[in-house]
Amino acid sequence: MTVDRSEIPAAYLWRTEQLAEALEALGRRCGLITVALADEHGPPPAAERDAWLDAIAARCGIEAEPVRSTFADLGSIVQRGGPALLRLPDPETGQEAILALINGGRRVRILTPSRQDRLVAAQTLADAIGASQTAPLREPIARLLERMAIAAERQPRATQALLRERLAGIPIDIGWLIRPAPGAAFVTHGRYLRLQRWLVLAGVLTIISQVLAAAGWSLIGHLALTESFSLAGMLAWLLLLLTVVPFQAWLAIVQRRIGRTIGSIIKLRLLAGAMALHPDAIRHQGTGAALGLLVDADEIDHTAAVSGIALIGALTQLIAAAAIMLYAVNGIVLEILLGGWLLVMTMLLVGVLRYSRAVYGAQRRLTNELVEAMAGHRTRLVQEDPARWHEREDRALADSIRPLTLDWLYALVQSVPRLWLAVALAALVPTALENADAVTLGLAIGGIVLAQQSLAAITAAINDIIGVARAWEYIGPVISARDERADTGIFSLVRAHNPGDPLLSAHGLVYRYRPGGQPVLRGGGLQVAVGDRILLEGPSGGGKSTLAAVIAGLRQPEAGLLLADGFDRASLGVAGWHRRVVMAPQFHENHVFSGTFAFNLLMGRRWPASDNDLAEAEALCRELGLGPLLDRMPSAMQQHVGETGWQLSHGERSRLFLARALLQGAPLVLLDESFGALDPETLERSLACVLQRAPALVLIAHP
Repeated sequence: MTVDRSEIPAAYLWRTEQLAEALEALGRRCGLITVALADEHGPPPAAERDAWLDAIAARCGIEAEPVRSTFADLGSIVQRGGPALLRLPDPETGQEAILALINGGRRVRILTPSRQDRLVAAQTLADAIGASQTAPLREPIARLLERMAIAAERQPRATQALLRERLAGIPIDIGWLIRPAPGAAFVTHGRYLRLQRWLVLAGVLTIISQVLAAAGWSLIGHLALTESFSLAGMLAWLLLLLTVVPFQAWLAIVQRRIGRTIGSIIKLRLLAGAMALHPDAIRHQGTGAALGLLVDADEIDHTAAVSGIALIGALTQLIAAAAIMLYAVNGIVLEILLGGWLLVMTMLLVGVLRYSRAVYGAQRRLTNELVEAMAGHRTRLVQEDPARWHEREDRALADSIRPLTLDWLYALVQSVPRLWLAVALAALVPTALENADAVTLGLAIGGIVLAQQSLAAITAAINDIIGVARAWEYIGPVISARDERADTGIFSLVRAHNPGDPLLSAHGLVYRYRPGGQPVLRGGGLQVAVGDRILLEGPSGGGKSTLAAVIAGLRQPEAGLLLADGFDRASLGVAGWHRRVVMAPQFHENHVFSGTFAFNLLMGRRWPASDNDLAEAEALCRELGLGPLLDRMPSAMQQHVGETGWQLSHGERSRLFLARALLQGAPLVLLDESFGALDPETLERSLACVLQRAPALVLIAHP
């Protein structure tokens, strides 16, 4: 029996030409889209459907990531997936439909074209996605099972097992995962990760734990003050204490989950903010400052969520303590005393924040000095006077030592809860000596103890919050950065294919490194067509690399007109521009990432890579003379490379950068001094490969 999409009602499916409409509807249903698409996009182009969908998703403020899977993992991906747009092929007609998945589970929730939610069995959906692969195999498998006399009730499970075995390593393009863009608002990311559910659960667990704890201590206080201890009373108290334990353990698990979720959102926003910064801003900060940002993000990751929830719980406990003391003996006096104590603690914490800023800044400078010293270790060993190796580090270390005032403030903050307990209990002594009512006196003592516990929790939590506030002063501007080159352009197919077709046009370009400075480019112009081979020569500092960066879209010209394929940069967006113009920067500005050799080659094309991508990348590497390197590496294309991985020579890295640029498939390739590290024979071979593969080439070199 063939299991295909016919088991899913046709009313649940979107037509392929409705892909953009399905994307927008699913994004709105999941709360990821807040802007409206102003125009109709028509049917997606067959050749560049992923790029087309990327452009539409970017205009909606979301991402549509292509997802691939093996047949064995289809079921688990469907159950864990959502929101996603899934491709459902029809094995008989070859046509394809789209299903909008809202969230997963054993019965997944989908969005129909009529904007209604429906439930479908996850296994049925997984079978429909893999139908084009399984359809040719089901009939032979059925005959095999009949010859083996397998019972009819066992045949479905046997069929699935044989299909998984036969199709285990075959990748399947199952559709697109829909998610917020990295620079989306915190609320959007939280909604996507279902953070609100965990926050509500944490609040409920906190309230339950507080109520049970207060009931337990109230019971034991009543038993002690009325001298009515009994086995039943003690067992009731013990039962209340034991009941609190699972709720507190559950709360700890939820708090850690919230902490990881918030930390992930912060890291995403930090990455988006870093990518939005001007390249020069990142380079001028130095490696140590970049590491400091990650340290700050980790501090927020580990303390903000858990301490924030603990602070909310402590404030709830403090309110409960104030309410209890209000109905106790000397309630007004205790309330006034508690208010004064909170005022004193607030003043102390403000002082801690003020004095700790300077210390924290000095510690960051020390981290920066340490990282710079480690990165430039060899240079310092051979060029710097040994007597001066530690001068800057010693100054930074001296500045990072806490001043005595800050130590005193921390000591006073830690003493506030204990002093409260002593002073508040002392205020009850006169009333207790007058034989006050045992119930009201017990309420007063219970409220004081409860307030002492909440003050201690508030002190611990606020100390962490102060650390987070200090860290936020540094990473906040990066997280809040917005990319002026935001990818909101239109989608347009690359039109320049034939020799002589105009590809890039630049007129009157003006660029300055800073406002009011001398222009590096003044009235620059360039015309490039398919088939052109242009060599830019000039002395160092003459503006060659700056012109290349402007053409590649890394820098925005102050004046002038720059068009690629007839569109300007704002119209095409980042992705549209890079589909037409690709650049290999100078060696010192290029980077080998700590991934596999294949990832470093194909990171600008598509990842994870298909078998065809890997085969093309390997063929190009061998054309560039990297065949011996691939043969030497134990894992070949899957060998991990980078600073801590396989050691690549200067020339091998240069050819890796060349291959990375060529594999992006853009019509115009800019190479900035990419052949400087190659010997004459390798240079001739690499140049021949580039001239053959690049439709249009602009090469920057020294005379």
